[in-house]
Amino acid sequence: MGGWSRGAVLELYRALLRAGRQLQYTDRNYYRHAVAREFRRCQDLKIAQDKEEALKRGQFFLNSRLGGLM
Repeated sequence: MGGWSRGAVLELYRALLRAGRQLQYTDRNYYRHAVAREFRRCQDLKIAQDKEEALKRGQFFLNSRLGGLM
């Protein structure tokens, strides 16, 4: 990922929601609300480094398939 941008954040959000469609061990509604809650929490970040770190955490979560164990 090239860095923080509005498009990158939206892409990650959509990818996480798509990944939630295949959940087997977690309630899908809980997962969807947890993802939305985390994005709302990070919405007010002002420092670019904090934004980058939040984006990296989201990418790690998506790539490691931890969503099914949430």
